Amino acid sequence: MVPLDWPDYLGRDGPATSLHSGRWAALPGATRRLVDTRGLGGRMTLREYVDILKKWWKVLAALTAVGLLTGGILAVAVPSKYEATAQLYVSIPTSDSATELNQAATYLARELKSYTTVATSPYVLEPVRRDTGMNDSVSELQDMLDVTNPTATSVIQVTATADSPGDAQTLANGVVRQLTKGVETLSPEVANRPGAVRAKVLSEAQRPDKTSGIPAWAWPLAGLVVGALVGVVAAMVLESLVRRPRTTSELRTVPGAALTATLPRMKHVSDARSFDPVLGEQVPAVQNTPQITAMRARLQQRHPEVLPHNAGCAVLAVTGSRGGDGATTVAVELARSFAALGSRVALVDAHFSDRGATVRLAQQEQPGISDLLERRASAEQGVVRLGPGLTFLPAGSPTDRASDLVCSETMGDLVRELRSEFDVVVLDCAPLDESADAVVLGELADEILLVTVPGRVTADALQNCVTQLRGAPVSLVANKVRSTRGSSGLV
Repeated sequence: MVPLDWPDYLGRDGPATSLHSGRWAALPGATRRLVDTRGLGGRMTLREYVDILKKWWKVLAALTAVGLLTGGILAVAVPSKYEATAQLYVSIPTSDSATELNQAATYLARELKSYTTVATSPYVLEPVRRDTGMNDSVSELQDMLDVTNPTATSVIQVTATADSPGDAQTLANGVVRQLTKGVETLSPEVANRPGAVRAKVLSEAQRPDKTSGIPAWAWPLAGLVVGALVGVVAAMVLESLVRRPRTTSELRTVPGAALTATLPRMKHVSDARSFDPVLGEQVPAVQNTPQITAMRARLQQRHPEVLPHNAGCAVLAVTGSRGGDGATTVAVELARSFAALGSRVALVDAHFSDRGATVRLAQQEQPGISDLLERRASAEQGVVRLGPGLTFLPAGSPTDRASDLVCSETMGDLVRELRSEFDVVVLDCAPLDESADAVVLGELADEILLVTVPGRVTADALQNCVTQLRGAPVSLVANKVRSTRGSSGLV
């Protein structure tokens, strides 16, 4: 039995260690920021996306690697292409007769379309192969050519695409020169005048010094980006296939647990400043949200002994389905809410490895439960009087025997001793994804509050958490609930 002299030490008007020493002001800035934000997390939507990507990181990494590899293969397999362009100008002689000019213009517009077809015909390409010595077949040369007649012009543009800059230049110039001869040979006379249609090389193709299309270095980069995007989409699809309770209606269907309350993301939470009268005028008072008050009312209905004038005590174990669900926030705010009724409340930080409540209340240097259990401190040294009716037992010195201490007979004796001296005992326990400490402490409690954030854990994982907590009735507390996920408050 731990030798605790609770009546003499924790009388309503008795002396107690407090936060009045200004310890908060002495904390380093980084520690104060940690105390301010611990348990709150970032915006829920962003947190969900990050959690999904973390969960499916292997899929994301694998698809990104596949995309990078595919891009590298394409960079090697797809040959570089070069483009060269030459232009041909086609004209007809002028005339004093408006009728002849009109007829000639109509004829030329029709013939220009025909010349683009002639440019890729064997009539032109066979002589080009012979004159240039290119080994490609006529059909292969046709695939390498793009011959167009820009709208409202008398220009024929010949673009050749080849694996080498020299072949591209040679082919474009060869086609233009051969087409120049063909235009005058194939075109009939206009208005009985020989040589009416004339063709002239407007510009010869220059040897290209840059590749066209996608450069080789861009293929791996494109593959990396596409692979990553496909990985993100795959992660989201896989996540959607895993059923996760996201609404209050879905949480009500979890067997073995009743949904007691839904809480919004709290903008202001209690910390060391909330209990320090030195800073009381500088820091706005943190009021319990209506949802916390509603949850307390539901617990009062089930445990009337929590009221100050009723005999008995209720021990409430608060844990989370996973780290970051906000169980510490719920435990601290619930303890403050009960103390506001006039009940004698003991808030116990039983999460020895994280010491969340201890850090938030700036009691890292204060002896606590671990010191009491290992007999390094007395009861008088191991407790802190936060305010009227509210006593805090810090986690104490860091220890690598956290689970051993929780499972010890001495811990059970401590909880039973607290039960005999307080109206409400709130145990802030480690989340179930970190240890089974909450399972052990739950056997000492009258009710277990399992805090979870809708959408963060699967239905199977949540059911497994409930199944583990067999020592007392389990109530679900949906935390950080957004308006789209169901109304907040008592359900």
